[in-house]
Amino acid sequence: MSICVTPIPCLRDNYAYAVTTEHEVWIVDPSEGPPITDFLGARRLALRGVLLTHHHHDHVGGVADIVEFATRYGEAAPWVAAHRHDKDRIPGLTLAVDVDGDAFAETALEVAGRRVRARWIPGHTLGAVAWWLPDDGAGHVFTGDTLFAAGCGRLFEGTPEQMHRSLQALVGLPGQTKLWFGHEYTASNLRFARVVEPHNAAIGERLHQLAEVTTPTTVALERATNPFARARNGEHLAALRAQKDAFRG
Repeated sequence: MSICVTPIPCLRDNYAYAVTTEHEVWIVDPSEGPPITDFLGARRLALRGVLLTHHHHDHVGGVADIVEFATRYGEAAPWVAAHRHDKDRIPGLTLAVDVDGDAFAETALEVAGRRVRARWIPGHTLGAVAWWLPDDGAGHVFTGDTLFAAGCGRLFEGTPEQMHRSLQALVGLPGQTKLWFGHEYTASNLRFARVVEPHNAAIGERLHQLAEVTTPTTVALERATNPFARARNGEHLAALRAQKDAFRG
């Protein structure tokens, strides 16, 4: 049985995600409650778990609301999981996953009948974690604010070297792997990418074909068009990040 992943737009430009089977659902990064409780209520799905990619409020702000909604009529409370670095920074967390940045490691968590794999991907924050759900082909990875389509997150807590290593871990996965990211920044990211790589035809083609909703991307597409994933090292990434932070295109 293949996994069904549905993006749920939240706030101004966030994405939460619903991973669904016929009767059950798992939510990734609930930014706010109402869009997600509307989704759950309309489909009458039982919420079994919540995966969080990092502690920022625009990724965890809906946790309390959706847990309250899920347990209102006697259902068991879902588990709520994040990386151990965030165990004291996320209210309502029930599981702190202890994985490092060396490889994706199997966890005790199950989503849609599959054992979840996780990898520590510091850079944007020090508690950032990627969640990998195996599926037909290479599967689905939720990257939060570490990797965006054609971009990466700002370095709020981690170092450029950490971000470079984390991005290389993500784009080192099989090319067909689907990457589900945290914000709809793709148009701006591609405009910046075209400035720093003006002779990269793949960037221009991707920008020309841009859709309103651009999630998911794939590993192969990021290898070809993401300047940050293509950075040579941490120093190169830091220079790109400084340029992007000042970019107004």
